[in-house]
Formats: sequence, structure tokens, C-alpha cells
Amino acid sequence: MVLTAHRVFETMGTVATVDVCDDVAPEASERAIDALVAELERLEEMFSTYRLSSEISRINRGDLDIGRSSPEVRDVLVACAWLERDSGGVFCIHPPEAPDAIDPSGYVKGWATERAAALLSASGLRHWCVNVGGDLVTSGRRESSRPWRAAVRDPSDPRAVAIVIDVDQCAVATSATYERGDHLWGAPVGGRGDSVASLTVVGPRLAWADAFATAAFVMGRDGVDWVAAHDGYGALAITHEGDYWASEEFDRLIVGA
Repeated sequence: MVLTAHRVFETMGTVATVDVCDDVAPEASERAIDALVAELERLEEMFSTYRLSSEISRINRGDLDIGRSSPEVRDVLVACAWLERDSGGVFCIHPPEAPDAIDPSGYVKGWATERAAALLSASGLRHWCVNVGGDLVTSGRRESSRPWRAAVRDPSDPRAVAIVIDVDQCAVATSATYERGDHLWGAPVGGRGDSVASLTVVGPRLAWADAFATAAFVMGRDGVDWVAAHDGYGALAITHEGDYWASEEFDRLIVGA
């Protein structure tokens, strides 16, 4: 297999990359990527808290009732409500400074990336990798002899790699001190010592991997066990001191550092 398409673009306030390694005409790959980019833009227009015209902004202003919002918005809010209960309130879409407002950013980026990436498979592509701001989802293989690989950044050095993992038909998402978003409020609440500098989650669904990483980061080291309690998901926590703890599901994917 060879790389038939590669694109870098900005979306959702971050940088995205798409790689396709399929035995198809480059034009077919480019058309599929065009559809992916368009879907991400459509969802950003729907969910961005920075766009006055988005449905989330209109809901927060009182201009749109949630019951009359798009099916995608209602589905996301239901998922966020479940995650808030499952995490014991650690994951929350209500900003402390505006408790009546909603900001589902902690779920939306992974969910939107997963949803847009599915258009590549729908177009007939089998081997691809999509990375939106560190949220990564793959299909097939980079080469016939090995799966795609992902590097987990060293949280203390942006030029260094802490861990390399095989990514075989799964998703990867990281929450870290170097990229804390508005959906991460408060200090880590875990009770087992050193605070966490980054927390990476792997699993079958990017939507949940991203959301679990968000909540587990705030939990601290306890977040690794919380993630592992969800079937098919694993986590890696790295402390500011450079120590790390990995669940069994995550540890089996590590191939180097």
C-alpha cells in the first residue's frame, strides 16, 4: 500500500491531517476528503460556542429551545448527560461562570471527527487515518505488514515522544495540561499522589475515547481505572514527574518509546 492522499487543514480551532493509503485513484481519495472537511465545517457551525449563529450559541441566548434543535445537537446533549452521571459529575457541560449555559466541547470534537471520518469508509476507502488536534481514528493499515501507529507526546517536551502505540482499527484521544480546553474545569480530583500531566485513551469509538480522556484527566491517576471499567477502552496517565500508569488494554498496544 502507498500513500494516495495527504491533507492538512484547520478546523474546530486546531489542525487536522488526513492520510489515505488505498489502491484507488488519487481523485477518489481527494473527493472523499472534501466530504470529510465539509462535514467538520457543518458540525462546527452547529456546535461552536464562538459562532453567534451556532445552535449552541442560540440555545445559550434563549433564541432556540433544545427540543427544536437539530437531531445531532439533541444526541450530543443526551450523550453528555450520560457521561456526567457515569463520571460522578466530573465531566460537565455547564461552565462555572455561566451555570445556565452549555458547552459540549469535551464531547463534540471526538464525536465530530468520528462522524466525518466515517465518510471515508462510506466512499469505499479502507485504509486511512484522521487526526484532528490529537483525536485520532483509523481504518485498515498504513502498510500490509503493520497497523497505523500513534505517538503519545511527552507532556514536558513538545518535541519528544513518551510512548508509541499500535493503532489497529481503534481510536486515540489525549487530554493534557498543554492543551486544556474550556471543558476542563478545576484541578485533578484523583486521590493517589502525583498530578497527571496527560491522559490518553484508546478504544473502539473516538467520541467516547475523547470524552473519557477529558473526564479521566480531571480524575488524575484514578481516571485510568475508571476508563478501564468501560469495555474495550484503556488509558495511559503520565505525571509531571515523568512516571506513567497504563491499564492492561492500553499496555498491550505499546511498541516503543
